[in-house]
Amino acid sequence: MSLLFSLAISLQPPALAADLEGIPITVRVVDTEGQPIPTASVRHPKEKQRHKVNTKTGEWTDSVLYLDDGTEFFFEKGMQLHFEVSAPEYANADIVYEMRKRRNVVVVQLEEMAVVVDTSDIVIQFGRDTPLDR
Repeated sequence: MSLLFSLAISLQPPALAADLEGIPITVRVVDTEGQPIPTASVRHPKEKQRHKVNTKTGEWTDSVLYLDDGTEFFFEKGMQLHFEVSAPEYANADIVYEMRKRRNVVVVQLEEMAVVVDTSDIVIQFGRDTPLDR
């Protein structure tokens, strides 16, 4: 019986490196002019951690995520991935991408937000309510 068991184990094909690792994906974050946004970050909804992009290229590349419960989430062919992309002073973007076997590059274009700050009604509070008599 043990001979049959050892024969069955030896006939199984060895695990390939691709089976042990996920398929890499690259998310490139650019502005409306196509320039990389160095302050952008990418996050998958199943994790709390945000991944910062490379400050020169605006890209983030990975093939696996490490979830809060300690499990590994490998990217596989045919999987639908959802990412939230954000950067200061830019509108956030939600993307959904279906993984392919290779060349998984997603370009995300963020639009700059028009922020208007009205400084005419700013009141600075100090430590006392009544002025000191001098």
